[in-house]
Formats: sequence, C-alpha cells, structure tokens
Amino acid sequence: MSNAFIRSRWFEDIPVGEFHVFGSHTFSELEIIEFGKTYSPRAHHTTPQNAETTGNALVAAPWHVTAMWMRMMVNYMERYAAGVQDGRRNGAGMGLEKLEWFQPVLPGHTITFTYEIIAKSEKIVRDRWGIIRSRNEAFNQYNDKVMSFEIDILAERAVGQASA
Repeated sequence: MSNAFIRSRWFEDIPVGEFHVFGSHTFSELEIIEFGKTYSPRAHHTTPQNAETTGNALVAAPWHVTAMWMRMMVNYMERYAAGVQDGRRNGAGMGLEKLEWFQPVLPGHTITFTYEIIAKSEKIVRDRWGIIRSRNEAFNQYNDKVMSFEIDILAERAVGQASA
C-alpha cells in the first residue's frame, strides 16, 4: 500500500479528524463486466442480459468498488506528497476491519471516495512508528453510502527519527 500521503508528514503532525475526498469515479457497464469476468465471474457482474432474464440488474462486484477506492487513494496520495524527498519511509498497512458494502453500484453510478483519520494509537511500534486509524467510505451520486471500512497504517514518528 502506498502511504505517500501519510509519508508526507510525521505521525505527530497528523491530526485526528483530518478529512480528504480522494475523488470520484463513474463505473461503466464495460468495466463492470471486465472486472466481473476477471475477478468475480457471476452473472450479475458479467451479463447485462441478466436483468432481462432474472430481474436482477448488472452490478459492480463489491471488490471492484474496493479496488477503485485503492486506485483513487494511491492517485490522491501521490499528488498530495509530490516532491517529498526527505527520507521518510512508507508505513505498512496493519489491517482492515469493518468492511461493509451497503448499496449496489450500477453502470453509470458515480462514486466518491473519502478518508478520515479517526484515531491515533498510544501504542508506539519500535520507537519509530505510531498507528493511525482511518475510516474510508464511498458514496454514490445520491449521497447513499455504498462502502465503508477502517484501516490501521503505520506513520513514522519524528521522535523516533531523531533518536535513530
């Protein structure tokens, strides 16, 4: 996971409550079908005619929405931290929790992806890293939540760097 966004600042400088909109993406019928055929080959992810024969609509695979969150996050973080060359290291992701998909994503839906820092752990890892928890969400064009999860990411501490 690219954490250039976190990498651009020390753990101590990242405030709880910080909120970012990573961007929006409109899911096309073609990309839903291609992702479905490759990663989730079920009729409701691969066959537009499924709606006519079964009454079920073509929908994006939930993991497609999650993968698009990752793509949007990486793009955003690369832009945010462009030019940061101060020797800070990327922290690893520590885990993902509470992943939920709430609404189907249909062809033509525009999904907006967000990120909010909701906690910083008092537990310090090896004197160099703090743990940041974020809530990550996706909303459709009607402002309905379609996905939510929380992740923990290591962020390098200025204090640990100074003592290294």
